[in-house]
Amino acid sequence: MKVISFFNLKGGCGKTTSVVNLGYLLGEDLKAKNVKVLLVDLDMQANLTNSLMDYDLDRPSVYHYLTDDIPIDDVIYEVRENIDLIPSSLLMATIEPRLILKDNREYLIKKGLEKVADRYDYCLLDCSPSFSTVTMNAIVASDDIFIPVQTEYYAVDGVHLLEDTLDYVNETLEIDKSITLMFATLHDTRNNINHLQYDNLKAAYGEKFMETVIHKNISLVESPIFKQSIFEYKPRARGAQDYKKLYAEIVSKGGF
Repeated sequence: MKVISFFNLKGGCGKTTSVVNLGYLLGEDLKAKNVKVLLVDLDMQANLTNSLMDYDLDRPSVYHYLTDDIPIDDVIYEVRENIDLIPSSLLMATIEPRLILKDNREYLIKKGLEKVADRYDYCLLDCSPSFSTVTMNAIVASDDIFIPVQTEYYAVDGVHLLEDTLDYVNETLEIDKSITLMFATLHDTRNNINHLQYDNLKAAYGEKFMETVIHKNISLVESPIFKQSIFEYKPRARGAQDYKKLYAEIVSKGGF
């Protein structure tokens, strides 16, 4: 099972939207192989969970796996024929003091995923936009790290901060993780700054920066309300075409 984190320390950059829609396309491609995709919500805002399931604070979630040592099987839910989800909840806002005394606390997600690795070809982790023990868990567990990035004024500085964060984790835990690829989200073709920052990111990161951009699109905002991917909600929308193109580019470069 290949584990991919979608990571950015800035919120609102399209991490969850990308996990939902790239995960859906990945799941569709894997149907013929009769294998599943596992999505994991590691954000206390639980936006990935609320994009695919009804809100339920009492439902066992990744919080209960991490804090109560319940089996990981007990927090996995089927959300599509070939897509499973480990949900999050607002309880994640209280998790740091619960983890501080646990041994090898940065490896809890990795150990859990290893127990179910034979069921899935891919696991996509939707990370919190903050640096925490749970974020370190995601980095440790990941084979690849994908960075959705808005083409805004401070975009390049934000990616440099991500690189510094990864350097810190690598040094602290004696691992070797790096950014695999990044792609532009919430791109506004009417905004000259967006065009300039796209060019700056492409110049700075070369082949790691995808040519495809995800444009601002109201249908991408609406689809989670109906617990659907953009392909289920409005398959002809610009957002659907953008994610299809991005998915194909990632596949062509070995990301999926």
